Amino acid sequence: MEHRGPWTRYSSTTPYRTPRFQAHRDEVTGPDGRRGDYDWVQAPDQVRVAALVDGQLLLVEQYHYLAGALWQLPGGAVDPDDDDALSAARRELAEETGYHGGTWIGHGFLHPLPGLTNCRVHLWRVDQPTSGPTAAESSEADLRVLRVPLPEAVAAVREGRLRCAPSAALVLSLTG
Repeated sequence: MEHRGPWTRYSSTTPYRTPRFQAHRDEVTGPDGRRGDYDWVQAPDQVRVAALVDGQLLLVEQYHYLAGALWQLPGGAVDPDDDDALSAARRELAEETGYHGGTWIGHGFLHPLPGLTNCRVHLWRVDQPTSGPTAAESSEADLRVLRVPLPEAVAAVREGRLRCAPSAALVLSLTG
């Protein structure tokens, strides 16, 4: 038995597992005192990078199988081969945009869906990275790199054109 705040977990099973995620079912008593099942997904942590080059923000546009076409900041999963979230952020920025180097600043992390997953999205800002060749994965063949003035990126968040939640939060944090 394990206590997590007002929750008590009695057991846990993993009815579904893939290389990318695991689905768990926990037998719990919730804050209301009722006993039942709590289903949740374990997925790798993610990163998003706000790369500023000469006053412009690097965005990527890509069609996602579940969400459709999105503008978002470069990013992706923290892989087991990565030393930490910063190395994942550096790798993802270089793969998707070709940019590398620059001055990096951490902006903490977010829990994008805390009722469904314990996955975190680590947020990074890099100023004045240097351009180089991209190395996008085959699943990113449709990815387009955009250079957008920061005020336009902020407007895209406010108008609902930039709908990736961690990307939107990081873009808005750049203006404060």
